[in-house]
Amino acid sequence: MEMEAGRETQFGLAGAGELELERLEGEACKSLRELWEEVFFEDSDKFTDYYFLEKAARNRGYALHNREETAAMLYLSPYPVMLRSGDGFVCREINYIVGVATREKYRHRGCMDRLLKAALRDMYEKRHPFTFLMPANPAIYRPYQFAYIYDRVEYEREKSAVRPAGEEWFSRLAEFVQDFLKKHYDVFIRRDEDYYRTMDKELRAQDGGICPVTEEGRIRGCFLYTQEDGKEEIQEAVFDGENGCRGPAVPTGVRKPVIMARIVEAGAMLSLLRAKKGKTSFLIRISDPILNGNSGVWSCVLGEEQAEVQKAGAELMAASIGKNAAKNTAAADISMEALASWVFGYREAEECFCFEECIGDTEREKILCRLHNVKRLKKVFLNEIV
Repeated sequence: MEMEAGRETQFGLAGAGELELERLEGEACKSLRELWEEVFFEDSDKFTDYYFLEKAARNRGYALHNREETAAMLYLSPYPVMLRSGDGFVCREINYIVGVATREKYRHRGCMDRLLKAALRDMYEKRHPFTFLMPANPAIYRPYQFAYIYDRVEYEREKSAVRPAGEEWFSRLAEFVQDFLKKHYDVFIRRDEDYYRTMDKELRAQDGGICPVTEEGRIRGCFLYTQEDGKEEIQEAVFDGENGCRGPAVPTGVRKPVIMARIVEAGAMLSLLRAKKGKTSFLIRISDPILNGNSGVWSCVLGEEQAEVQKAGAELMAASIGKNAAKNTAAADISMEALASWVFGYREAEECFCFEECIGDTEREKILCRLHNVKRLKKVFLNEIV
């Protein structure tokens, strides 16, 4: 909970409201290394060197300072994310939230609250559809309307020798994986040669690498692994599955929730959705306790190749409420966290939307039928760590 401005704790330390908020760009983000090393002390020197040489300067940073030191930090790491829209894809810059850290003596004073809200509001102003993160503790982020959207398949590797790929493989791997993901997934980070060049450095900093799987000279898949402290972990595996080809990384049958997301600008997010067949239209009433511009009734008219999404005017908003709601103006209510769960196919409409008691069963079923005709972004593939 954020402290009231002007109050001191019993230890004489300022609350978050008394610390200076600084926004950092590019090379300036490297200045936060000292706090990163203190909080993420379990990271190896090799991995931290990699991060601040290769990644930090590409980020946007948020920090809270006093005169002596940095109290807390947060990075937004931008990724080019491919999002299925109709029969094709659009690519949007989506921020991955990483490096959320507070110096121990400043914890429980509202630092993370202030940084996270500042980052969300900045992304809202830029009309980002959503943001995502890999939580160490999901309970920290649920009050900010983050919800799980992706469970990662866990793999075991067969006991066989592997040889990590070199530079000469990156272009071929990018083409294979990008084509595979377009066929099978709705949300993933764009794969190109630079992606694998950077990923190779990241994995090698964790004593791992990228391993192609070939058959008769053709790439049939690849897997990414780390091997720190003698423990191997398969971070990602992609195999085409033809002729039973699964490669040396074998799925265990276990799926683990790993990625949470938060809808940032509701209109931008809803505009990416399409109808499965023909056209579908509905009204939804959103409640957002942090980004107030999202709150209200949204009118959605979705076709197979385009969408018209807009905030409803006062007249339509009034018509959608309570007993006065007419046949075509009744709105389904949804929270921001439930909206993320529904949009990304993690939960179904019946679990996510609520209806006022005055809306009868017949009208409720009609609205749900329209929602079921929405082609959602159900197949998510996000395995990035930083």
